[in-house]
Amino acid sequence: METKRLRGFLARLSPVFLLPAVALSGCFTDPDEVAGEKEGYQPVYMAQKEALQVTSLPAQPLRQTGKIYAKDTLVFVNELNKGFHVINNKNPRSPQNIAFVSIPGNMDIAVKGNSLYADNFTDLVVLDIANPRNITLVKRLAKALPQGIQDYPPYQNVFFECVDPSKGVVSGWKKTMLTNPKCRR
Repeated sequence: METKRLRGFLARLSPVFLLPAVALSGCFTDPDEVAGEKEGYQPVYMAQKEALQVTSLPAQPLRQTGKIYAKDTLVFVNELNKGFHVINNKNPRSPQNIAFVSIPGNMDIAVKGNSLYADNFTDLVVLDIANPRNITLVKRLAKALPQGIQDYPPYQNVFFECVDPSKGVVSGWKKTMLTNPKCRR
């Protein structure tokens, strides 16, 4: 009988009153819950100037790869958060890693014609790939993309050190012990 009354009461409450209560419930943390040392994530910072550098480099070993894009005899392999590799696949039995393009914060790539599009944190960069051993930056569209790894660690239900933009751009997150963490996701 009590359950029926409770359901009736909740059904009569306006969703307008319930929605803010539910939304705000995730915004507050019990001080006792965060007191002391907690395992969590700490942002890894890099200088803004360094974060925006796009550099064509000699080939590097593939480590933590992401998206792969094939065009003609070339294969572009994303190196998560670092840039992309250029592989000459003219002979598929013996592909040759010929170059690496460093793009900090890069998670995705796409190709159209002789242009490769890539994210550089929140910027979209357009690169000329006509010469695969010397890929060059053609254009940058600043703040064309939504925030990515800069705001939060890539995990749910974790403590983390709040981001301090005065320290630079967040280029990644490292797991560590935090003292009295103020942020949680």
